[in-house]
Amino acid sequence: MKYVIIFTALVALRLIAFPFVKRMVTALFMRTAVKGALEDVGAKALANVAQRVTLVHQNLRSWNPGPEVARLADPLFSKGFAEGGLYAIREMTGVTVRFLVKPAECVVAAIFMLPRATAWLDLITYYQDGNTATFSTNPPHGLDRRPGHPIVHVPGATPVALYVKTLAERPKGVLRPVMVEDIVPLFERGYAEAMAWRRTKGISATEVVKVAQRKAS
Repeated sequence: MKYVIIFTALVALRLIAFPFVKRMVTALFMRTAVKGALEDVGAKALANVAQRVTLVHQNLRSWNPGPEVARLADPLFSKGFAEGGLYAIREMTGVTVRFLVKPAECVVAAIFMLPRATAWLDLITYYQDGNTATFSTNPPHGLDRRPGHPIVHVPGATPVALYVKTLAERPKGVLRPVMVEDIVPLFERGYAEAMAWRRTKGISATEVVKVAQRKAS
């Protein structure tokens, strides 16, 4: 459930919607005027992101996901993952996420699908202290990490390779198994907490530049 990945991906898309961001990337953005303009871009992007989200259950039987989703999901079923359900996010038109769970190893898989974007896979570990660790096939977004919620980006990794890396490299700690019935409340609460942190922190001029550079590359 990397609610934070959905959020950061959408923020990144919104930042690029401001045409002058790319022109500012090569400027001396630490100058007061430019720095303030970049921070204004971040504030506008953040204002357009929902503070809370609602998962809406979808019918898997009538869903036609396409080969990309099957490529991400099927290898995990062979590793013992169970179906966790398909959901739309009410506040994000066209965004869908399919969950798989493996409670015995405390891993949740989330396959995110955005309009006109390639699907990606997150493998998330939850800890009893409320922290998480995520291993993702999605490229880095350029925004700072929320403390206690590291993300390891492995673009191009196969689902099995990402799964093996997750088990081998995730931080030590007391793990929390996640059952199918836990997914919705964990996702919705986690997203709200991530957004509360982000709104308090804001989006710095440096982060805006990093996002623009990554999108332009």
